[in-house]
Amino acid sequence: MKKFLPKLRVVICMLLCLAALIAFPCMAFTRNKVEADQSEAVLSVWQIDSFEGGKGSRADFLMNIGKDFAKNNDCYVTVVSLSAAAARLNLKEGNAPDIISYGAGTYGIESYIYGFDCWCRGGYCLLTLDGDFSDVTAENTVVNEGKDNLAGAAALFCGLQGAEFGKSTGAYVKLINGNFKYLLGTQRDVYRLKTRGVSFKVQPVTSFNDLYQNISIVSNSPKKEFAQKYISYLLSRTGEVGKLGMISDGVTFDDEMRQMEGVSFEYKLASPVSAETFNSLKKYVTDGDINMLKTSLK
Repeated sequence: MKKFLPKLRVVICMLLCLAALIAFPCMAFTRNKVEADQSEAVLSVWQIDSFEGGKGSRADFLMNIGKDFAKNNDCYVTVVSLSAAAARLNLKEGNAPDIISYGAGTYGIESYIYGFDCWCRGGYCLLTLDGDFSDVTAENTVVNEGKDNLAGAAALFCGLQGAEFGKSTGAYVKLINGNFKYLLGTQRDVYRLKTRGVSFKVQPVTSFNDLYQNISIVSNSPKKEFAQKYISYLLSRTGEVGKLGMISDGVTFDDEMRQMEGVSFEYKLASPVSAETFNSLKKYVTDGDINMLKTSLK
């Protein structure tokens, strides 16, 4: 046995040297990969659905744009969908993303961002199964109350003060069931009716709109250069928002949404606001004070 020990030691030594030779390049490769990964920026985006969309997820759209963006930039994009209330709470506690996508009229974020661009929009519309829009009244119309948008302002501009408001998931059902002849809704209701397979007509509301999806860079983001590149890339792809059932310049439709194309608005709320401003607008709507509402929206 003793005569084999020197040879065994030699073999073991050779194996250890071979293992070291293999391990060192692997460790170097792993270290280089980690360093490369750490050098790539990660852009965080918050998507706030302040109003109902059309037929797809705006967060998923932003994520897919981010994946394409990452192919030609040393930057990954993450997208988190959250409510306006959750966004306000996080910002107050010091948790902020690099970019926020939000609906016009969103309040409580205005001091954390600078500048804004609209990357898609929706619109209010009157819908009917058998009417011609010549006899729209507060008594025969139900209003989709929406989410954080000012559906009441749209109703006021349409002369529908006092009309019944219904939850977004139920207002269109009241139209289908014959409880009301007209529905004041949005592009989301167009797709709800299409899904039900009913025949209907659309008349866009041109007096007011606040259904704008904006995007802004957060002021204290350390990745402003990447953030601006991402937003510029998103704006170059807004011609694709039709797949979301949303509207932008150059987007065309071959169904009932054609009526919503190329519409301009007499009054609109297209930017973020302070809580004080938003509450004032809601008060004017509640009071039915259309003159103050118009003055505030100029």
